[in-house]
Amino acid sequence: MQKRNYNYFLLIFFAFLLVVSIIFTQTLTDKATQALQKGNVEAVETFKTNNEMQHLVNLSFTLQSRLSQVNNMDKVFPLDILSDSLTLFGYNANVLNDAVARKGNVPNLKRLMDAVNIQLNISYAILDARQQMNVPLLDSLTRVLTKTKPAENVYHYGVLVEKFLENQLQKTLVTNSAHASQLSAYNRVLSVAAVIAVLIFTTIIVIRQWQQLVLIKELRVAREAAVKSRNAKDEFLANMSHELRTPLNSLIGFGNLLSDTPLDHNQKEYTNTIISNGYNLLHIVNDILDFSSIEAGKLRIKRIPFNLPELFEDLKRMFSAIVNEKKLTYHWDIDPQTPQLIKGDPERLKQVLVNLINNAIKFTSYGGVHIHVGVLPCEKEEMHKLVFSVKDTGEGIPKEKVDLIFERFEQLEQMTTRQHGGTGLGLSIVKSLVESMGGSVSVNSEIGLGSKFTFTAIFEKAMEAPAVASRNAGRPTADFSGYTALVVEDNAANRVLLKHLLKKYNLHIELAENGLEALERIQAKHYDLVLMDIQMPHMNGYKAISIIREELHINTPAIAMTAYVMENEVKRCFAAGFNDYISKPIEEPDIIGKIIKWMPARAEVAPPAAVVETTGEDGLDFFRELVGGDEAIMNELLGEIRKQWVYDKEALRAAAAAGDTLEMGRILHRVKSTFSALGPNHPIQQLLKKRTIATGSSTGDIGNTTEDVIREIDQFGKTVFIS
Repeated sequence: MQKRNYNYFLLIFFAFLLVVSIIFTQTLTDKATQALQKGNVEAVETFKTNNEMQHLVNLSFTLQSRLSQVNNMDKVFPLDILSDSLTLFGYNANVLNDAVARKGNVPNLKRLMDAVNIQLNISYAILDARQQMNVPLLDSLTRVLTKTKPAENVYHYGVLVEKFLENQLQKTLVTNSAHASQLSAYNRVLSVAAVIAVLIFTTIIVIRQWQQLVLIKELRVAREAAVKSRNAKDEFLANMSHELRTPLNSLIGFGNLLSDTPLDHNQKEYTNTIISNGYNLLHIVNDILDFSSIEAGKLRIKRIPFNLPELFEDLKRMFSAIVNEKKLTYHWDIDPQTPQLIKGDPERLKQVLVNLINNAIKFTSYGGVHIHVGVLPCEKEEMHKLVFSVKDTGEGIPKEKVDLIFERFEQLEQMTTRQHGGTGLGLSIVKSLVESMGGSVSVNSEIGLGSKFTFTAIFEKAMEAPAVASRNAGRPTADFSGYTALVVEDNAANRVLLKHLLKKYNLHIELAENGLEALERIQAKHYDLVLMDIQMPHMNGYKAISIIREELHINTPAIAMTAYVMENEVKRCFAAGFNDYISKPIEEPDIIGKIIKWMPARAEVAPPAAVVETTGEDGLDFFRELVGGDEAIMNELLGEIRKQWVYDKEALRAAAAAGDTLEMGRILHRVKSTFSALGPNHPIQQLLKKRTIATGSSTGDIGNTTEDVIREIDQFGKTVFIS
């Protein structure tokens, strides 16, 4: 830092020195130029004066000579010509006098003019006597003119004046030469200073440019690191979203189911505590994930129709346990003028309300919470502007904190986190979500009397009611006779499962084990639909679908089958060229619904619904339901699962011995797909969700972890593999 300051001061010093030198030299140049101009003017005037002086002297001698012979020269020089010459002589003398007088006090100038005047007086007297024919006077005057010889006096004093002017000119020229020499010396100094300054400036600029290049390189490296960090962060958040939300939702869901069963007082209290803390943890996870999405600019607002009263009923069920636990009242009402069916993002609206209601309950010890919805005038006819309010009878918010509560990581007091929990992100996310929905949020609060949060949001008018699948609806029915689908799956068990599953719907299936084989089949034959796995050997699903779309220009509908359901992975499926996607483990209603979407011509569809899974002693109820209870198909599929697991188990051990964690992760993904026919809640699938291969400090650590996973799968798989 000191070195940089030194460079700056040095640069400023030389810049100042250069500017001063330029100003000083310019001043000297101006003076020298003015002196040269003055000297040139004086030289020109001196030459002109000398010429006029010479002309005056010549004219003086000529007049003296002619007037001396005026009696004999009358015919040659008429009197009128002599008179004009005298007038010109006098005029030139006066002009010369004025020109020389401007140069200051010039010696002998007065004597010169006296001599001119004497000659003029005698000459005019001679002309008068000649004109009057006064011969005696004329002779007398002629003798005086000859005796006094005024022209010689004019010449004498004229020479003295010329010498004085020449001396003055010489002094001026010497002074100009001195100025020119001085200017030349200063110009040389300035040139040297300018060269030094330019060299210094150039050096500093080159150094700064080099520093900038180094800085740009460092910034590029930092940017690449930031991009990698951001990608790693996105991947981590996606995995965390999947890995945390799934068990939390199961925990809360089963907690709610458990709370509806006959329980004694202690069991009910324990269950409510589990549910309450499950919601708290889910809210924290949601806040962190949503904050990251908002910060990255990835927040998206959907536009789908939904029913407003149903959303509030869901909220009431969600908070019923904690409301009952704290013995609070909970009421909601919708203004009669408010439309019940609107179009927007119900999940984001629900998220805003969950944050506000959760805060209201959190900070309320007695009384309750009241939610109200009304409608406001909207400028656009096709839109609804709704106003929501969440009012509580809690602690209230100090006035000095009201403007801060919507900031990130802000809480009322330092002890709030310990007393009530939370991340300090909830209201910041609420503000961002509300603004994304075209509204604004405000708060009115008094200490000890409670708080009222009010926000507005813009929704579209909904023309049709949202489709709601009944949980008790029957199995989907469809007839795909005459259609042919290509199933691309490297897992043998999954191929057999899909073959028998879709056979029930008269869909003709052909199988391929990887992307290369799929390309060969698609080029040789037309298919009505392609079901393709993403992770496969030789060629994955992304590469295969890209070639199908971009090189082969085949537009057959294609559905991706993937065990990853992160938003980025789903977007990647669509970007690669897939028309749709389905997550693994595959459930019958989901896949039939997807196929109906892309092959609807011969489909006769009942409302699809999720298969209700029960857990029997052998854990194969889902599997039986999936294949319709056909024992022959079950045995065939279980045989393929057994063979595939033996192969995967050895491959997993080999990858662990080599320390190849990437290959181990790919194999575990394949294992999850192998056992997908057993259902998402089978113990093996639950094991694969929660047990991941972690890179240890040594190969032995990885091997031990791998053996633990294999041993647990074998233990859970006893009922599956026993024929």
